[in-house]
Amino acid sequence: MNLKEACNIVWKECVRIKKNETALIVSDSETRKDPRYRISRTLWDTGKNVCLDCGMILMKKTGMNGREPPAEVAKAMPDYDVVIAPTKYSLTHTKASLRAARKGARIVTMPGITEDIFLRAIPVDYRKMSSTGKRLAERLQGKEIHIKTKAGTDLYVYRGGRKVLNCDGIMEKGKILNLPDGEVCFAPLEGKSHGILMVDLSSPLVGKVKKPFKILVENGRMVYCEEPGLWKALSSVRNGTNLAEFGIGTNPKAKITGKILEDEKVMGTAHIAFGTSMELGGKIQTSVHLDSVFSKPTIEVDGKEIIRSGRFLF
Repeated sequence: MNLKEACNIVWKECVRIKKNETALIVSDSETRKDPRYRISRTLWDTGKNVCLDCGMILMKKTGMNGREPPAEVAKAMPDYDVVIAPTKYSLTHTKASLRAARKGARIVTMPGITEDIFLRAIPVDYRKMSSTGKRLAERLQGKEIHIKTKAGTDLYVYRGGRKVLNCDGIMEKGKILNLPDGEVCFAPLEGKSHGILMVDLSSPLVGKVKKPFKILVENGRMVYCEEPGLWKALSSVRNGTNLAEFGIGTNPKAKITGKILEDEKVMGTAHIAFGTSMELGGKIQTSVHLDSVFSKPTIEVDGKEIIRSGRFLF
């Protein structure tokens, strides 16, 4: 499969664009050597053939996942039916994306995307992945989730009545999603999660983890982190240490590359994020959202095991 064919999958199977709709590509690719340049250009070129109008806007890199885009980008986004952002840093958990989605736009973010990831993890069987995610989401409909791993994770998170999201790569009006997609997740109740997390696969500012590191969570917040760069990035921001997300990967083609965009989607892995939770149904909106991925979780929901060492028990 080539890049043009994969872009057409985005337009037709994921975004499900209509001929009378408009689309905007948000790019921060400043040179042809930038890994997102060809993706942005090919999305733009193919988009012009499938909708009424497809525009492209170039912005400066924001510098961190969850930071707001420039004002002119934020202003433009709600004017389009579809916004696709193959940028270095994530626009997913931003006020700009939330505002555009609330006005009905379909927002696709691709933070840190590469051609390899695009060609490997976007061409999937979306109906099958959606079905798997639906069944997993049904099994997460409990109040207390206990996550353990052989590496030492022993963490309790609490869902309460929060909605469990099946992120299956299929767009709806007013929805925000990553591509490649493939995860089931929710925003834990603020102030309640507690325990130990051992990160052994992937983390922002680190990439692939060579030596597992420990995170301690008390009262829904990170209170200690063995990785100093991650601790600084989160603790220096108001509400940056809020435990914002618990998720499980469902994409059968994704693999660990050191890019969180793909790593958190790997089938049978799990991830925890800190910072903004608003887009997931939580109460915290801040300027950061950083995920860390760990392997082979055993997960119990209200005492019932649903995943054992990364293997789904359904």
